[in-house]
Amino acid sequence: MLSVGDDASSVLTPSARQKIRVGMVLDQPFPPDARVEREAMALVAAGFEVHLLCAVHPDDLNTTGRLRDEAYEGFYIHRVNPKEVSIEIPLVKKPSRFLYKGALKNYFHHFKNIDTAWHTLIHRFCKNYNIQILHIHDLRLVDTGLSVSARYGLPLVADLHENYPALMQMMKGRHNAEHGLKQRQRWEEIELNSIQRATHVITVTQEAKDRLLAKGLPDSKVLVVENTVDTEKFLAASVNQDVIRHFKPNFVLTYVGHLNDTHRGIQTVIEAMGLLKEEIPELRFIGAGAMREPYYQKLEPLIQQYGLQDRVHFTGWLDETDFVTYIEASDICLCPHLVNDHTNATFPNKVYLYHLFKKPIITSNAVPLQRYIESTGGGLVFQSGDAQMLAELIRLLYSRSDVRREMALRGFQAVMEHYNWQQSARQFTELYQQLSNGLRPAIASHG
Repeated sequence: MLSVGDDASSVLTPSARQKIRVGMVLDQPFPPDARVEREAMALVAAGFEVHLLCAVHPDDLNTTGRLRDEAYEGFYIHRVNPKEVSIEIPLVKKPSRFLYKGALKNYFHHFKNIDTAWHTLIHRFCKNYNIQILHIHDLRLVDTGLSVSARYGLPLVADLHENYPALMQMMKGRHNAEHGLKQRQRWEEIELNSIQRATHVITVTQEAKDRLLAKGLPDSKVLVVENTVDTEKFLAASVNQDVIRHFKPNFVLTYVGHLNDTHRGIQTVIEAMGLLKEEIPELRFIGAGAMREPYYQKLEPLIQQYGLQDRVHFTGWLDETDFVTYIEASDICLCPHLVNDHTNATFPNKVYLYHLFKKPIITSNAVPLQRYIESTGGGLVFQSGDAQMLAELIRLLYSRSDVRREMALRGFQAVMEHYNWQQSARQFTELYQQLSNGLRPAIASHG
């Protein structure tokens, strides 16, 4: 049986039982997911009770690890393993997983876009915790959530972190372009159906909203909640002075975040550094974040080709607050993402972090990135994939410390005045206030 709810009363606090209950669903382990955490905490601060149903981390399955159910930063986490869920067959009174494998699972997946294991988990989650508003993170589980929300008459918010159809084409088409295209077509159809049925849709950029409006969604149904950062949290983060001292003699370029595939554009940075190797011998690059091994295997030959083994540094996985140290150690921060339908409809929060710590930025001409840089005056833009142009911009900023300072200050002002989570959270919580009109505070039930 589902572990969520087995010990619910030991997790919930009595003082939190008379509030509107929001049930968030994430089919990944948590933490870390900065956007999920920010949204949950904003709702708590606005007076809601928030429960997050998420996948247990694989490393925790056979260890003491994280608790399956726990209070965290003011909200409640309920970790589940879809591979454990079962139902009881009435006649024989024995648990079975027949719904979650084989022909039945495949039927619901291919014809209904319903994940049967998560359907059971979300159903029990809503029932056990008297969920009143359902919030699904990302497109994959929206149809599954809609099936449950229809049964209980719940409003459902579809929080679309990215252009999921384009992402599926990119990921599934790595080795077979035709397969990637078919996946994109499938998910475009799923998305169109899902967004029409959802009560409300959240996107991260105006460009992403415009894409959905072009599919026929009314403007009033889509809210842009920008992927901004909690300025107070990051400004309070500690800085590793040993790292700062280590890189102080150098001129440092930094990229923070996942380094997981070619669309990140790090190969363009390596090529640009190769062009500048003799001209700027103190030039260094830091890739601060988790590295996906297949991507590293693509980058390593380039690094060797240009003789940059001692000039390129990859840190491996870091907590998001650890990014601050490497941003502080840098002279220029980069976001060289290749232009495609995915990067043209999302916005990496690293860019806001760079400006929060007063660093000039060079980005590619992905539409949201170029729009932001041009509106803030906080950096320069190069043609996606053009190493020669990137090298020219690095050379320009290397020689002009005054320009670097001016850009950094303009970016900092933009983040402090507008592009911060404190501003974004207001619109987000206002949506939930509207959705909660007419709802009565939940009464605890864990049946």
